[in-house]
Amino acid sequence: MAAPHSLMAGALSERQHIVLNAAVFQIAWLVCVWFGSLIAVLTTAGVVAPHLTLVNNARAELQYIGKVLAIGFACDWLFVQTGVLATGGTLPPAWLTCLWVLFATTVGYPMRLFHHRMVLSALGGGLFAPLSYYGGAKLAGVALMQPNWLGLLIIGLSWALIFPLVIHLYTQAIRPAGVES
Repeated sequence: MAAPHSLMAGALSERQHIVLNAAVFQIAWLVCVWFGSLIAVLTTAGVVAPHLTLVNNARAELQYIGKVLAIGFACDWLFVQTGVLATGGTLPPAWLTCLWVLFATTVGYPMRLFHHRMVLSALGGGLFAPLSYYGGAKLAGVALMQPNWLGLLIIGLSWALIFPLVIHLYTQAIRPAGVES
């Protein structure tokens, strides 16, 4: 399968670009969770701006990121409203919403193994999203629904639906040259 993005005009191999994308996401995730909303917004802008210069179709990528942002905000808003997450407010904090934007930048790179594999993406979302929420909640002082296992189960079931949707949206919006979805 052809790479969905330019590779910095050949400066990085496809594998290096995937590793770099994953590493930047992990570092930005930690910065957002540890340092809160203002730093999260600045960090996210600092990740997305260069990301958009590296993709073949920045407009389509930005539209895709916007869709993931909307899905993520709605999801986390429901989690806050129903008590799955207790953030101290009625809206998800900006740092949590920024994580969705950062996540969207990974779908074309390290998350490519999930493309066109809906069952695998449902399993991946259902298993790994609760771990991410649990870690983020512990680091940021966000309370999970009690008992914790119930909140994590709700998050996992939600992500078992959301992750395949996000993957599908990406494969429909960003098609590599010469590759049929």
